Amino acid sequence: MNKLPDFKPVTREELRAIWARYPDPEVRRLTLEIERYKRVMSEVDRLYRVIHQSWRETTGGNLTALHVLQGIMLHERERAEL
Repeated sequence: MNKLPDFKPVTREELRAIWARYPDPEVRRLTLEIERYKRVMSEVDRLYRVIHQSWRETTGGNLTALHVLQGIMLHERERAEL
């Protein structure tokens, strides 16, 4: 898969403005897809925290895959807040 160029993420305010400005069904479908992605990422982040806490309480230490996932989630959160 080709790497995407760097770009500024779309904010929720910008997404709402695009939705209002462009009634075209394809544009609206794309805005819904972006909003869905943002919600899915929030849920994945929440589930990560639940799994990580459970792992630490039952097993102790860190699970490598969770540590990698945490890094990915942190990067995505930071990007979304730009």
